[in-house]
Formats: sequence, structure tokens, C-alpha cells
Amino acid sequence: MTFLITGATGFLGSRVLFDLLTTYRHDVVTVGRGSPASLRARMLTVLEAVSGRSLLAEERARLRCLSGDVTHPYLGLTPALYGWLAAECQAVWHCAGDIALAGERQRLFAVNTHGTAEMLAFADKTDPSCRFVHMSTMAVAGKVSAGVILEDYLSDAHGFETHYDESKYAAEKLVREWAERHGREAIVLRPSVVAYDRKAGANAPSHPLGVMGQLIGTIARTGGPGIPASSERSPAAEIRLRLPVPADVTFNIVPDVYAVQAMLRVAHDSGTTAGVRTFHIVHPVETSARQIATAIESLHPGLSLCLDDAVVDPTPAETFVAASLPGFLNFRHRRTYDRTNTLALTSGLADPVPLDHPYLVRALTPSSSGDGSGSPRPEEPVSL
Repeated sequence: MTFLITGATGFLGSRVLFDLLTTYRHDVVTVGRGSPASLRARMLTVLEAVSGRSLLAEERARLRCLSGDVTHPYLGLTPALYGWLAAECQAVWHCAGDIALAGERQRLFAVNTHGTAEMLAFADKTDPSCRFVHMSTMAVAGKVSAGVILEDYLSDAHGFETHYDESKYAAEKLVREWAERHGREAIVLRPSVVAYDRKAGANAPSHPLGVMGQLIGTIARTGGPGIPASSERSPAAEIRLRLPVPADVTFNIVPDVYAVQAMLRVAHDSGTTAGVRTFHIVHPVETSARQIATAIESLHPGLSLCLDDAVVDPTPAETFVAASLPGFLNFRHRRTYDRTNTLALTSGLADPVPLDHPYLVRALTPSSSGDGSGSPRPEEPVSL
């Protein structure tokens, strides 16, 4: 079987691609920016970084890289390549997306919504049996602050926290409309915040907790706006940062190993059914903002993170952190997520490991973020 995957250099896309090549042994075509040779070199480097090993010769032979862009007509491919790929493709994994939560509306809609429209136009040309898998997010629930979010819930009645949420909501609407209009099958995956708690290669894509740990850790170690560098102060001197988020606000954080296994189970192994099926790829237990703050504090003696509804007269460092981490600090949720559809198709798959204090500490440690540079990388677009 030949699969098409977009966003394969991203955090989740790379992990899905690795399993499709190695565990499922499929021929996979990736579409991304840059020449085919440079994209392939980048792809192999990322796969080695996230897996800890080089692909075997037969695994590399299953990977083909094409130069393209999901925001362009025909995905930026030549008509001949576009036609060939549509004829060969038996499943589409659309993982490309812009995750810059503070990004401009036009930019986010161009990638997340218009890019999905171009992928659906491609899917129109494939065989009707070709399955369309769309990587969405639990953030499409928008400003719903409490209660249980059902897997088939999709509404704009409560509004959205960011343009990112709205752009992903609009993309999901397109997928639903396409499947209904054409009588086609589509799988919508809604992962929560996916985390990684192991040491990663220098070229591994970053994950949100790692980015957060890097940014605050860099301020704690080397100083930040309004904070002197560590060489200019006593290591035991307290650094106090106020963060504008209530301590009891919760985040759903799911380990990457469980997330990828669950996604492949429901999107690859399940039977064919016309229409859209939506799956929450989430942890059964929420993680509070206070738990995350405590884990960060334990990594940096002398650092004190104060959580409150609002920060009055923020310091330059507090303003910098708030602007750099909108995905954590702009939300006021105490909601949970239904897993009925996911559990029905993942029988035998153990629940994700508990996100206890040791796990959070490992996930927030800069060495597990995948950057390797030691400097923070605020939320940025996934490579297409």
C-alpha cells in the first residue's frame, strides 16, 4: 500500500511516519518544502533523532520524498506527479499544520484551513476506498471551559481562544462537509498536548512541554528581561515569576508513545466506514497548572512560579514569558474529554502512563525537548 503523509518533519508526523515505514512496512510518500534530495536528507535525520536509530536499507527504500506545498494548487506538484500520486495513494495522513498559537489569523488559516482544502481536493482524485486521516486537535472545542467534550462535538457557539483553534475548527468542518458530499471515509484525530520524556536527538522536533521548560529554564539559568545573569547573582537568590494562569486550571497532556499507538490503531487498523469518525487522543487524567509549575521549580532551585488569575504590573521577564507561551497561559479550562470512540477501537492498548511529578520533570527538561541548542524556541509552525 502507498500512503501519503504531510507534515512528516513535525513532532507527531515524524513518529507516525516511522511506524508506517517500520512496523506496518508501507511505501510512504512525503510532500514537503525544499528539493526532494534535501527533504529526504532532512526526513532521515529527523527519523533517526526521534527513534534513536537509522532506518534500515529496506525501510529507507519505502520512503519517497516529493517537493511540494499543501497550500498550493495541486500541492505544488507537477500535473504528472499529482496524477500519479492520486492513482497510487491508498491512504492520506494529513499531519501538516501551523501550531503558532500567537500567529496571525491569515497565516494560520492559509496553512491549517486552506491547506486542508487542497488536501481534500487531492483526495477527490483518489480511489473511493482511499482513507483520509486528518490530524486535528482537542483545541477545536474553543472556549468551552468546563464539562465533558464529546468526540463528535464541533461548534463555534462559544468562540475560540486563539486563531489557531478557529483555523483547526474550520478545517474540521471542511473534512466533514467533504465526507458527506462525496460519501467518503474520513478519520479525524484530536490529540491533546503531546509530551515526550526521553532524551532526544539534536534534530528531533520540539514538543510544547519541552519548549516551555527551555524558555523558563533559560531565564532561571542565564537571566532574562529584568533578571541579572546567574554570574551576577547568588545561585541561591530567588527568582520570582508570576504567571497569569489559575493554579487549578487543567491541561490534558498525553505521552507520545501512547498517542501514536492509539492513532495508528484507530486510523490504520479499524474497518472501513463511510462518513467521519472523530477520536480524542487524550490522557484519562488531567494535569493541573500547579503540577507543571512545581515540576519546573524542582528543576531550578531558587525559582518560584506564582500562579494567579491575572498579573498586575508585570515585570519585563513576566511579559516576555506570557507573550512566548500563549498556549499555556491564555487558557482557563477545567474540562475533560470523552474517549468512547477511541477506547472502542484500542482494545488491549494500555492507558497512557501516569503524568506524575517525575514524568513532568523529565518532559520539561531541556534535553528532552529536541532542540539541542539550549535556547528557547517559542511555538512555531510545524514543517510542511
